Amino acid sequence: MTVRVYDFRCAGGHVTEVFVDHECLVVECPQCGDLADRTMPAPRSKLEGFTGAFPTAADAWERVRASRQRADERTVERHGETVNGHRPGEFLGNTIGKK
Repeated sequence: MTVRVYDFRCAGGHVTEVFVDHECLVVECPQCGDLADRTMPAPRSKLEGFTGAFPTAADAWERVRASRQRADERTVERHGETVNGHRPGEFLGNTIGKK
């Protein structure tokens, strides 16, 4: 039995929040005593703070990629090579089948 907060609206337009079981669809309105039906919750959405656009998977990929590039640059500054043993931008060529 899952108890959550749900919004209920009566015919008089009163909206109230009530802790109820997820199967409960109707409660008594505490203001007017009429029956109040459970309403659909507002959808959750995340907007980008500056433009108000919806962030996408591509935006997340770009942030992760930029973070990894900064980490590689710091590693090169400290040790002279990246974690996999190569300098950034180094062309390794075709190494398939070579020993």
